[in-house]
Amino acid sequence: RAAAPAGDAAQRARVVSLLTDGATRVRSAMLRAVAMEAKEDPFAKVKAMIQELIERLLKEAESEANHKGWCDKAMSDAKQKRDYAAEEIATLNEEMAELEARRDSLREAMAELAKEIAALTDARAKAELQRSEEKAENAATVEEAQAGLDALTMCIDILDKFYKTAKKETVDLSLAQASPQDEAPDAGFDNGEAYLGAQAESGGILGMLDVMKSDFTRTIQETQAAEAQAEKDHLAFTTETGKSLAVAEEAESQRKAQLQDTEEKFDEVEANLQEQSGILRTSLKELLELKPACIDTGMSYEERVAMRREEIEALKKAMCILEQYAKYGPEGAGDSC
Repeated sequence: RAAAPAGDAAQRARVVSLLTDGATRVRSAMLRAVAMEAKEDPFAKVKAMIQELIERLLKEAESEANHKGWCDKAMSDAKQKRDYAAEEIATLNEEMAELEARRDSLREAMAELAKEIAALTDARAKAELQRSEEKAENAATVEEAQAGLDALTMCIDILDKFYKTAKKETVDLSLAQASPQDEAPDAGFDNGEAYLGAQAESGGILGMLDVMKSDFTRTIQETQAAEAQAEKDHLAFTTETGKSLAVAEEAESQRKAQLQDTEEKFDEVEANLQEQSGILRTSLKELLELKPACIDTGMSYEERVAMRREEIEALKKAMCILEQYAKYGPEGAGDSC
């Protein structure tokens, strides 16, 4: 049935008041606009507009819920990548610091080992050269002394045989005839007497030669003893330095392997650090890009949901009032809405 004009005005005022109050309460420009339209437009047009707005708000709610889900997932993923990358970077920085300290320590140790090896090698080379020169010098000394000893031995043997033979010499004068030489001056021995050599001095000469022979023999023995001791000392030195050199070279080989392993790990950690730094930059960029769409929207998602709920309730109540009025007239549009 047709509503009376006075009833229309009353219901219109009720709807406008409802929408205006709702607009003021939630600060809704849309409800305020509908209230303005409801003041003048026919109820049928107002109802159609309210129904259209309710449907639009419900679609917006669904769309925003989907958008909220997408934002939550995108923000969560980006934050997770950011936090994981930040933790990895902190861990990798610690590992790099440890590896760098180990690398520097190994390099220092290898430098010291290189100096030690060089010093040992140089000492052994010098010792070999000195031993070679000393050995040649001793050999020459022995050879010279042996030559002198051999010459003296021969000389002593010749003199000894001479004196022994001369001592037994005699002269046969049975066939000798007087000659003018019988009147010659004294020669130190009688006519017909054999020359026996300087037998009185022979002991002194041979004794002096024996002393010289002893000197040569002593020189040979002392030089040979010194050579044997020098060779023994040299062998002990080369053995000891050889052990030290072997230990140093083995340590150098181990340090070299450790250094190579440390440098490889350092390079690996450095590459991982660069990768995680890239991930961190990317995740921070994603968060900045998500901020306008997901955070800086004027009000929070919860506030927008609450506001939209208020708007929908206000519109539904206004629709209820209009429908009840259309169906039952002024008397039917009570407080049921």
